[in-house]
Amino acid sequence: MAAVSLAVLAAPASAAELHNISYIARVDGLGRGISVTFKTDPVDRRTEQPRLGPGESWEVNLVMEDPQQAGMTVRVLPPYGVGLHCEIQVDDVVVDSQDLTVPPALGIFNGPVNDTVTCGHFNS
Repeated sequence: MAAVSLAVLAAPASAAELHNISYIARVDGLGRGISVTFKTDPVDRRTEQPRLGPGESWEVNLVMEDPQQAGMTVRVLPPYGVGLHCEIQVDDVVVDSQDLTVPPALGIFNGPVNDTVTCGHFNS
C-alpha cells in the first residue's frame, strides 16, 4: 500500500489587516480655495487643491494597514473668512473631527495666522 502525504499550508501568523480610511474636508464660506494634505501611508503624503463652494465636501478613500497613522490638514488660502472642517473615518467610524473658523484677512497682515486645521496623526 502506498503512503499518501498531505501538506496543509497555514496562513501567515501575522497577516496585516487592512483598514478603509476616508479623509473628508469641508469649507463653510467663500475663499480663494483650500489645500488638503493627507497621508497615503505612514511616510508619504499627497496634496490636492479642490474647488469647493460653501457647504461642499471633498473626500478621498484609501486603504492603510495602521489606521493610527492616518492624518490630514486642511488649509485655507488668503483672503480668509471661512469655516474649515476635517474628518477621518476608519472602517466607516469617525475617529477624528475638527473645526476651525478663520477670520477674514483685511489689508496687509504680516503676523502669524491660524489658517490650518489638523486631524489625526499629522506632523508637519
